[in-house]
Amino acid sequence: MFKATRDFIRDRQPFAGFPVQPVSVRRLGGGEAGHGYRNAHACIDRQRNIKIVSGWLVKPYDKALGQTEIVQHWWNIDATARSYFDTTPDAGEGCEYVTDMALAEFGIKNFDDVPANICHSILARDGGYTMVDRIFGELFYKPLAALETAALFKKVI
Repeated sequence: MFKATRDFIRDRQPFAGFPVQPVSVRRLGGGEAGHGYRNAHACIDRQRNIKIVSGWLVKPYDKALGQTEIVQHWWNIDATARSYFDTTPDAGEGCEYVTDMALAEFGIKNFDDVPANICHSILARDGGYTMVDRIFGELFYKPLAALETAALFKKVI
C-alpha cells in the first residue's frame, strides 16, 4: 500500500463515520470515460445485490512534483460475491482504491443532484492536504486543516 494511502486513511477516518479502507477492485471498463457516478449507478441491481460505492483513487507518488493526487470516484460492489468492480474506462490504472461511504451519505442528505456534487481533488504533500479546483480551466489551491466531509465537497451547503 502507498504511504499516501495509509496517511490519508488515518487522517480521513475520524471524520468518516464509516470504514475508510483500501479495497481490491477489478477494472472492467465498458462505461463512459469521465462519468464514474453514472457508470456505477447504471450497474446497480438490487436483485443481484450489486451496489454503488463511493471513495477515492489514490494515485502513485509523483516524485517530480513531490505529491500524491487523490481523486473522488464511484464504483460498484457485488455484495453477494464480496467483490468490487469498476466500469469507468481509464479510471484507477495504477491507483489504489479506498472506500469512503460517508461521501455518498453526505451527498444524499445534502444535495438534490448527488452526481453533480463531487469532492475536490486533493494533493497530499509535505504531510498536509490541499484541495484543488478547476474554474474556467484555471487551477486553484486551498490548504485543508482537516479532512472533514463537508469541507471536501465543491458545493457548500
